[in-house]
Amino acid sequence: MSSNNDHIKLRLLWENGKRCAICGKKIKHYEDLSVDHIVPISKKGKKTIHNCQLAHKWCNSMKSDHMPDEYERMLRYNKKRIIRMRVRRMIMFW
Repeated sequence: MSSNNDHIKLRLLWENGKRCAICGKKIKHYEDLSVDHIVPISKKGKKTIHNCQLAHKWCNSMKSDHMPDEYERMLRYNKKRIIRMRVRRMIMFW
């Protein structure tokens, strides 16, 4: 891990607290912490503090290189899909 990345993590922790910017839950352990680029580097995002946010490692991994609006749409679609599957199961066993 680079010292610049550590500097960014510490500054974001100081400014924003220990909350994951993706799921909103508290980040309990420093080992679970990662720096997410809001606009991914692969999509011409910059490596600046203004393009970074704290996230759980697994949340950052799930977001991958999606833009924030793409990821939000993907989450909404998956939530609807999960709800439909649960309703079908309930009807089947009812």
